Amino acid sequence: MRDVVGTGFDGVYVPRGVDSVGTGVMHELTQQDIDWRRMRIDLVLQGLGPSNWLASSASNTEFSKSNFVDLSVGEQRMVLLMRALVGEPRLILLDEVWSGMEEAMVLAARKYLREGGVSEQQAVVVITHWEHEVPWTKEDGLKQFILEKGVGSTR
Repeated sequence: MRDVVGTGFDGVYVPRGVDSVGTGVMHELTQQDIDWRRMRIDLVLQGLGPSNWLASSASNTEFSKSNFVDLSVGEQRMVLLMRALVGEPRLILLDEVWSGMEEAMVLAARKYLREGGVSEQQAVVVITHWEHEVPWTKEDGLKQFILEKGVGSTR
């Protein structure tokens, strides 16, 4: 599972590099880059791993050793969310991101996003049919674009 999250750094689908943290797209990775990428995987796993959405004392470490194909659909969706966030991209598109997740997973992911999972330097576009699925409110700076009957408007 860590190797899948690590592909988010370079936007590839095949794990590469030391500890599957990639090899760098623009330049060869330094040891400092590799260490930062390892730390980012650990931070995202700490914020979105099963210890946040399972009532039992779930182990993020054990989860990180899982094979992606052996995970449930909801767990796979959570790993793909981790993959989208791990490289701290400036723009994140979350299209129906909660589909397939159990309610506890959705709550944990929304909390993570609201409470520092993305920085002020990042923009997040949440594409959904349901307003209540958006982690932020207008007080947080939320801007809405609504598409109804083929006509778009802002709120």
